[in-house]
Amino acid sequence: MSAASTPFIRRYSPALGTAGVAVLWGTSGVLVRESALSAVAIAFGRAAVGAAALLLWEAVTPRGRGRASIRSYGKPAVHSLLWSGALLAVHWLTFVMALQRAPIGTVLLGIYLAPLAIAGLAHRTLQEHVTRGQVASLALALVGSVFVLQPGQTGGLGGLALIAVSALAYAGSTLASKKALSTVPIVGVTTGQLAVAAVLLMPWLAVHPKLPSGVDVLVIASLGLVYSALALLAYLAFLKRLPVTTSGILLYLEPVSALVAGWIFLGEHPVPPTWLGACLVLVAGIMVSKDSVSNAQTEAG
Repeated sequence: MSAASTPFIRRYSPALGTAGVAVLWGTSGVLVRESALSAVAIAFGRAAVGAAALLLWEAVTPRGRGRASIRSYGKPAVHSLLWSGALLAVHWLTFVMALQRAPIGTVLLGIYLAPLAIAGLAHRTLQEHVTRGQVASLALALVGSVFVLQPGQTGGLGGLALIAVSALAYAGSTLASKKALSTVPIVGVTTGQLAVAAVLLMPWLAVHPKLPSGVDVLVIASLGLVYSALALLAYLAFLKRLPVTTSGILLYLEPVSALVAGWIFLGEHPVPPTWLGACLVLVAGIMVSKDSVSNAQTEAG
């Protein structure tokens, strides 16, 4: 690696890292389609496995054993953490239910209308200033989403309702996470989120009890360890270094990844406007990344 490329990577690492997590998360729908479990079971399984893995890691590492308890960070931080976990549970549950009704890319691009809510609430809840560059990027990403979110591909009114609820829950969980990260370590926020989500989802397992197959176990293990514990940990680490609006816009790359994954692995065939929307989202991601770096350099100077 050349010396000239090192400053570039350092400046863009939070944005590039968030983009990488988004691309990984976009492939989760392929795994979901391989499982015959209910939406509740899948959402609970990934939360429980992810939380258990992080708790075990904290228990066996010296740094983890020496870490202070969550309650020591104060009530506001605990409340933010609880809200982030509860809303994460709602997001995952409605997300999986929507995936079982409509194409992967359509569901995700509908859910990621949530950055609109994030941008609107960022100043009020986090005192973050939304720049003109962020607004322009958000508008471009929204136009891309409109090209994709067509009424005939959303699973009817039920599918639209699930997408809307999942989007709002995602926005709320992201804002609460950002607030908790101001005082609670990243591992603590990640573990707390997953644990709260698992506890809230557990009672719903009794509605449709079913023993998992070998394929189901592999799906849940992958979602829990890779897509929840590791990916969520990385995402929150990058979120701590990025404005929440910038992070939300970069996550529009998740549905772009989902479109490609659905096309390659599931035989879904997006129409040309869908690909146009995906291209607009990619352009928006590049724009907001440059805007974020430019603002960071201005503040540093």
